Amino acid sequence: MKCTQALPLLLGSLLLGLAPASAQGAASTQSAPQAPTVAKSNLIVQPGYSFTAAGGWISLKNGQGNTALVGPALQGKANINFTVIVTDLSQVSKANRTLGVARDVRYEEMSGLVSNLKWLGERSVKVTGGSLGVLWSYSGTEKESGDAFRWTQLMTLKGDRLYTVTLSVPDGTRPDVAAAGRAMLDTFALR
Repeated sequence: MKCTQALPLLLGSLLLGLAPASAQGAASTQSAPQAPTVAKSNLIVQPGYSFTAAGGWISLKNGQGNTALVGPALQGKANINFTVIVTDLSQVSKANRTLGVARDVRYEEMSGLVSNLKWLGERSVKVTGGSLGVLWSYSGTEKESGDAFRWTQLMTLKGDRLYTVTLSVPDGTRPDVAAAGRAMLDTFALR
C-alpha cells in the first residue's frame, strides 16, 4: 500500500528504540548487573498509557513525552532497552490514520535502519484498554552501531495517537534480562 508523503514525515520519528550511545557506555561499564524483576510498585503511568517497569532499569528523560528505559548490559555490549513513542496523527487524513498504514510505513523504514533484516513473526493482538494492535518481531544489525539485535514491537492506535512500544534485545543479553523486558511489554496498557 502506498502512503502519502505527510504520513512518512510524521511517522519518521519512530525509532528502533536504541538507547543513546552515552547511556550505552555508562550502563555497559557496570560489572555483573543483577537480574531485573518486575514488581507492581514499578508502575509507570504516562498520559494515554501505563506499564510495569522492571527493577534495575534506568529511565532516560526526553522532552517529547516518550518513555525510554535501559536495562543491564554485558561488559562492552549494547544495552537492552524499552521505549514507548507516542506520535500525534491529528494532521494525517482520516483515511491514512489507520494501524495498517502505520504498519506499512514502519515496514518501509526498516531497510534504511536494519541490515540483514529477518522477519520472525507478526500477529494481531488485543491491547489492554480496548484497542487492537500489531505485534511483530524481527532481527538484524542496526546500521548505525553495527550491533545485532532482536526487536519486538507493538503498534496500536487510540484516538489520534499512535503508540509504538519497542523492546530492543542485543545479541548476548542474558535470558532473565530479556524475559524482564518482555514482561514490561506484556503489561503495556492504554488509559
